[in-house]
Amino acid sequence: MGRVISFFLLITIIFSCGTVFAETETEVFVNGAKLECDVAPIIENDRTLVPMRAIFEALGAHIHWDDETKTVTAVSDKTIVVIQIGNELAFVNNNSYTLDVPAQIKNDRTLVPARFTCEALNASVEWDEANRQVNITTSN
Repeated sequence: MGRVISFFLLITIIFSCGTVFAETETEVFVNGAKLECDVAPIIENDRTLVPMRAIFEALGAHIHWDDETKTVTAVSDKTIVVIQIGNELAFVNNNSYTLDVPAQIKNDRTLVPARFTCEALNASVEWDEANRQVNITTSN
């Protein structure tokens, strides 16, 4: 009887830990400051997607949203980034790149791949698995 109770306690603990981990939000930091977003970043297919406006503005880019084509254009210095919702192709200064996960709309917000977006604007990106954090560093 004691072994059965111990077994069920062990299973309960294992499932409880998994639930806590699954509910942990991913955080994004730009130059050490937490990126404030009205919609939380998500992870899809091992890729972090972040709210478009928050990340582009944090990186100093000006953005334009074309609702008809569901396309965002970000301009920063001499770099132009174009990403369309659901399209695996994105463009940086007219050069095409294939995204691992295309941009998407969640909770009425456009989410874009963090690594691609940051690297396109000359920022470096590191993933901190232990803390579930994306750490972005700009050259400024």
